[in-house]
Amino acid sequence: MSEKLAKLDEAVNLLKEYRLAPYENFLSDKTLQGSTMYYMIIGVEVIVDIGMHILSSAYHATAREYKEVIEKLGEYEVIPEKFAKENADMAKFRNLLVHEYGIVNLEQVYNNLQKAPDIFRQFAKYYVEFLEKN
Repeated sequence: MSEKLAKLDEAVNLLKEYRLAPYENFLSDKTLQGSTMYYMIIGVEVIVDIGMHILSSAYHATAREYKEVIEKLGEYEVIPEKFAKENADMAKFRNLLVHEYGIVNLEQVYNNLQKAPDIFRQFAKYYVEFLEKN
């Protein structure tokens, strides 16, 4: 679990750096775009992986979709339910990046980049708190 949290921390730190780029620079820099999308995918993957582990081991629960993992984490109060509802659509964005990469809207990527590091960091905080209690 600690290696996954370390990977999430790496993604957060890189995304925090990337979000400092002005929008115009982001639009013209394919390397920055690709790195941003990659680390956003990694962030969501780690959040879901850890979430599935918690759901399975602590509650014997499963989920079929990424969004459902986040929603169930809220239902079981691993994370605040309001936070889960606000961020469950991250799974949809991850699916867009992975499966619909040909039609990705760079403005949407940039907008998500501005908030993703803080959201990912908050997930990590909730996970650590939960794991320390249990």
